[in-house]
Amino acid sequence: MSELTAFGHSLSSGYEVVIIKPQSLSDTTLIVQALRADKAVILNLEELDIAEAQRISDFAAGSTFAINGNQSRLGDGVFLFTPSIINIQEPHSSSEAVSVV
Repeated sequence: MSELTAFGHSLSSGYEVVIIKPQSLSDTTLIVQALRADKAVILNLEELDIAEAQRISDFAAGSTFAINGNQSRLGDGVFLFTPSIINIQEPHSSSEAVSVV
């Protein structure tokens, strides 16, 4: 089972961010459930082998696309997926941080 952490109402608009650290492809249902509940998902794939991580990230990207959501790579093996009601603002310079509005 994956590790799942929710930070309730951590964003100023009341949205939730869920951190998912899947152990296998079967944990992808957690990603879909969170996105369908209008929660942002930080997906941490750092501890998975490359093939499994690729399959899970492809599944998450496809799920996000299907709901007109947004996605961004935050680092090696770490991704942000959001439902359509949450936009991701990419930094224009290295001094800006990634923000979700």
